[in-house]
Amino acid sequence: MSRFGPIAILAAATALSACSTVSRVGSALNPFDGGEAPSQTAPQDGRVSILAFEQDLTPDTALQSRTITVPLAVDLVDWSQPGGTADNTPPNSRGAGVLERAWRSNLGAGSSGSVQIAAPPVIAGGTLYFLDGDHRVQAVSASDGSRIWNTQIRGERRDRNARGGGVAVSGGRVFVSTGFGIMVALDATTGEEAWRQQAGAPFHSAPTVAGGRVYAITNDSELVAFDAGTGAVLWNFQAIAESARILSAPSVAVSGESVIAPFASGEVVALLAANGRRLWSDALSRAGRLSSLSAINDIAGRPAVEDGFVYAASHSGVLASIDLRTGQRVWARPFASTQTPWVAGDVVYAVSVDGELCAFDKATGNIYWVSQLRRYENEDNRTGRIAWQGPIMVGGRLILVNSVGDIVAVTPESGNTVATESVGQAVFIPPIAANGNIYVVTDDARLVVFR
Repeated sequence: MSRFGPIAILAAATALSACSTVSRVGSALNPFDGGEAPSQTAPQDGRVSILAFEQDLTPDTALQSRTITVPLAVDLVDWSQPGGTADNTPPNSRGAGVLERAWRSNLGAGSSGSVQIAAPPVIAGGTLYFLDGDHRVQAVSASDGSRIWNTQIRGERRDRNARGGGVAVSGGRVFVSTGFGIMVALDATTGEEAWRQQAGAPFHSAPTVAGGRVYAITNDSELVAFDAGTGAVLWNFQAIAESARILSAPSVAVSGESVIAPFASGEVVALLAANGRRLWSDALSRAGRLSSLSAINDIAGRPAVEDGFVYAASHSGVLASIDLRTGQRVWARPFASTQTPWVAGDVVYAVSVDGELCAFDKATGNIYWVSQLRRYENEDNRTGRIAWQGPIMVGGRLILVNSVGDIVAVTPESGNTVATESVGQAVFIPPIAANGNIYVVTDDARLVVFR
């Protein structure tokens, strides 16, 4: 197995700076070390994940007579935001979803002992953009992987190590947040720098662009809004600082005039896009947690907004539906996840930290079905815990990848796995989709494309 088990945790210092990210934070920790889970994070027989220990993932008998209707697939040309769209709810993308490998390409530097890639690529206008492990923005053809340009993003200091950040595309520009605390706008055609801003701390999140503004969250839980045209800081919002988080690159959701931001404390906060005024907040944390690992509250995935409701999940074990207008919870279920919920029709799909893929009723949170995905590299010995990324929906199938290089297609109506292929390398970044293709980036920054 590669560098992590099912999750990696950044024990971030309370006063991070862009020039000292790695020295202050230290290496990403692997709670399972590629082997058996230690006793403080799972029962010694390994049969039950402590993070899912109190989860009641029982299908609702009343839903068994209802048929899940999958939305019609649409031609999805671009995946221009880290979550596909600004509200993190892209549609069912037209495609075969049969997991036939199409081609491979190199996206620059991958993860190392001091740098980890965590943000997905984005696609716009036939070009795929990606922030690699050497802090280079790579622009390649989305049809064959041929290189168009690359630009290295560096701070004023000589430090080479930084974690966090990502890319988004809008209005002919590529917006890049980095672990050096830099936000940069590049010309999408040439890679030429249009503007840059230096934040007071490294950026943890990938950027989201909407309504002429760019949003990103720093390692000390500050949300910053920039003017997309000039780079001027428009406003900022300081959430509760949290020193422990999952190694990921989440991003905010934007729906209309509301910005919904996830934080490492387990807070999900809605703010007014124009000035950053807080509209409401909720804490997706659970009491009575059984270990220091399960006490990590981070919302490591992205909040998804659909039809006036926010769906978000925390690592400590809450999946919730929240009314976007009032901030009132519609429902909440005990469900530990580091991934973005996928909303399709009347169903919310999510995968737990223990590899349980579930279909929740969007209105009530009750469960249609639960499908246990592969949990261990060695199922007989129950060693080598596996982390799952996704899902996304292509051709009416749920697509997920994992930390041992599997890619699977699952039927959203029943949870049956109908196709499995090998990516060839470990994957810790969720897949994306465009033009009928599924794009997967491995931990070594190899781009593998499936149809």
